[in-house]
Amino acid sequence: MTGEHVDATFLLVLRYGRILVRRAAGHYVKPSTAYRGGLTSRRGVLVLLSIALVLAGVYFCLPGSVLSSFPFACQIPEAPALAASYSSPSMTEETMPADSALPNGSQEISELTGQGDTLLSLLNANLDDADEARKISSSLTSVIRPALDKPFGPHAVLQSGRRYSLTVDAQGRFLKMSIELDPANVFHCVRENGALRSWKEEVVLDYQAETITFALRGSLHESIINAGEGTELALKLLNVFRWDIDFQSESMSGDICKVLFERRYADDRPSGYGDILCAVYDGKKTGRKVAVLFNRAYYDENGVDLKKNFLRSPLSELRVTSKYGMRFHPIKKVWRKHNGVDYGAPVGTPVWAVASGVVTFAGWQKGYGRYVCIRHDNGYESRYGHLHRYFVAKGQRVKQRQRIGLVGQSGEATGPHLDFQLLRANRHVDPQDRSVRMVSTLRSVPGPLKPRFETVAQQRLLHLQGIALGRPARGSKTSSLD
Repeated sequence: MTGEHVDATFLLVLRYGRILVRRAAGHYVKPSTAYRGGLTSRRGVLVLLSIALVLAGVYFCLPGSVLSSFPFACQIPEAPALAASYSSPSMTEETMPADSALPNGSQEISELTGQGDTLLSLLNANLDDADEARKISSSLTSVIRPALDKPFGPHAVLQSGRRYSLTVDAQGRFLKMSIELDPANVFHCVRENGALRSWKEEVVLDYQAETITFALRGSLHESIINAGEGTELALKLLNVFRWDIDFQSESMSGDICKVLFERRYADDRPSGYGDILCAVYDGKKTGRKVAVLFNRAYYDENGVDLKKNFLRSPLSELRVTSKYGMRFHPIKKVWRKHNGVDYGAPVGTPVWAVASGVVTFAGWQKGYGRYVCIRHDNGYESRYGHLHRYFVAKGQRVKQRQRIGLVGQSGEATGPHLDFQLLRANRHVDPQDRSVRMVSTLRSVPGPLKPRFETVAQQRLLHLQGIALGRPARGSKTSSLD
């Protein structure tokens, strides 16, 4: 091994040994688990192992002649620096971000985010200058926040397993950083002429039509997750059928669902979902329900608009805790008729108006606590009790699916839930009765577009019909199914 290689290897051992010691000493340990008097036994072992690694590197990297010349101290002789790079053992060459030639003596660290990592913690772990780390994280945050369109800051916890790379010069000073929050959101920060510049990488997005077929086992959300898809697709499917299916009370184990949907790709890597193009739900209670996307709206196979002026439920996720009819009152301890349906949900869950209408009451109503009543067309009225908060006032006009309040436990309630009641001509009816419809006239595909709709619907339904249960089909270009 030449002297130059010895010096470069020794520099690397010292640098990454220092990083290992810092991380072992508590960088990835939550403050609540830290021992104020010193290291915990586990962390202490990690520190000792890291120090041993550094000493071993010194021993094996330096030739014997050098060691004999410096028995009590280690001084690194000046020598031409050698460019080096470092990669995490968990990353392969295929997963590491491509990079141009590094400046002489600089080093690149390419790793994956771990549990509890933040943008600022990643920088602090690899840079000596804490003030510099704060400036870099602020610069990146300024472009990440608007791109994500949601709250984000230097201390926001990042999802585990996200790729990032950090490059420093021979003196350990920051040169550039790249971080991939998801395939469609890749961000960079570089030092140029003494100033920091951050930007979002332009990623090529593509959509392909794919299918999923599954039998219901548990909730719709659980069934989709078990089929290998994500929560986003489950929410989209709930939204498509929200006028026709109450998935809490009407879905049954063994019901079959087939979905033709768009999967989004960012530079050929999966990155979420686009639209649901077609869905078929065959249920024991619901019968066959079809949804076909056409002209930015969903229709059944006959071209009738699925959107109606009455939602099947006032919440996105439903858990019925008490049905309509006679019941033993949990607080009054007497048998009495329950005029609505109780939906259990965490405090703060959004409550929607099931139909457009005018608020006739918004305030405190004895045992119902915070209470909202809405008068709808065709002689219907809906009522929402035990709210934590409400966002409407008497006389206000509201739209279907407008957020009118939050689930709570106000009034006489044994736990957080929504008491939902529905009246027709001033008489209570069962909100879960499928015969109850607040529908005036059903809209259909406009006449001139009907032939085109029939072609699209037939093509997509035939595509789903040929998919066997549990066998997803992928790779069809979306354009071929429009």
